Amino acid sequence: MDLITRIALCILICSILIAPVLSAEIDTDEPRIIISEGILSYLSSGKNAPSISDLKDAADLYPEYPRRITDTAGTEFTFYRPVERVVVMHANAAESIIAIGGDDRIVGIGATIKTNTLQFPELSQLPSVGKWTEPDIEAILALNPDLILTYVTWPEPEKLERHLPSRIPVVRMEYYKAEVFREEMGKTGRILNEEEHCANYLAWYDEYLALVEDRIGSIPYEERVRIYAESGSGQSFGRRAYSEGTGLHDLLVAAGGVNVASGHTTGYADVENEWVMHQNPDVILIWSGKAGYKLDERNDIIQLYEEILETPGFGRIEAVKNDRVYIVTSGFAFGTGSPAALVQVAKWFYPDRFEDINTEEILAEYLERFTRTGAEIREQGTFYYPDGREI
Repeated sequence: MDLITRIALCILICSILIAPVLSAEIDTDEPRIIISEGILSYLSSGKNAPSISDLKDAADLYPEYPRRITDTAGTEFTFYRPVERVVVMHANAAESIIAIGGDDRIVGIGATIKTNTLQFPELSQLPSVGKWTEPDIEAILALNPDLILTYVTWPEPEKLERHLPSRIPVVRMEYYKAEVFREEMGKTGRILNEEEHCANYLAWYDEYLALVEDRIGSIPYEERVRIYAESGSGQSFGRRAYSEGTGLHDLLVAAGGVNVASGHTTGYADVENEWVMHQNPDVILIWSGKAGYKLDERNDIIQLYEEILETPGFGRIEAVKNDRVYIVTSGFAFGTGSPAALVQVAKWFYPDRFEDINTEEILAEYLERFTRTGAEIREQGTFYYPDGREI
């Protein structure tokens, strides 16, 4: 680095740092702090130091840039310029970006997005970069992305980061786990410079979470409905129950339910039919990966529903006797559409408290405002069951 460049950078960092500090506490995510750290790292040839072009771009765009986020895996990233080319490895990330209006930046997609043509009518036409568990490195490099979004755990770094140049950030976020979802959406809006659209989505998200909490929050624990949650037949025996540590458990608890499997098991586990009958739940809530945006899978949902009703002995369970068996689908229960699902589940649990709420309108609003789907999805999609449509 020549002397003139060093002097110019020193002048820049001094001009930034002498800006008045209005608070006793320094916001380390403030652009002036980030760019100052970047300049110091560059001057000292520090590990992962930005390039001179990074710093020049950030200086031109200051104070909009640089921006810094920490992903759900705990890795810190600094963006010195706008992200223009994004590769998304999974559908949860794709629907999240669509919801905040950043999908025009997507240039490559995972295989599951490629096959979901009704959910992603435009994105599904983009080049595939392999499965979310088995990325195609050559296809990714050919797209020259500024950013790759993938799950926290999959694919393993040995299959992705270790084959990529360090200039391509691999940001790992889930976009379906309730405990981190809202924070992840905020970070995505910051990365893509879509804070305004993100704020609009989160206002909608918060509105319906607050609605449910307002109506069920005062119900004493001992008066809450008891729920048995599952996903169908067990892998080895009985039924596949869901307890703490699963998205379905989080959903039913947020809707005011008590999971009868709490304390008996954690995560996903097979349970005997007799155990389910002994618990005698008020409601049976089933999760299915079928249907949703796939119009040809409605019969699969109906068969799963009828399987519960026809299971020997289940006719004596209160939930079955009182016709309180319900199904939610993965395209509805988690991620960007989860507020609509939460209101629907809460209405199943406490119909009197949500008598004035039209859950179909909430789902239609979500599909209209925050997806790119067509009328056929709104008219024919099966996101939960029973849904009032003919069998």
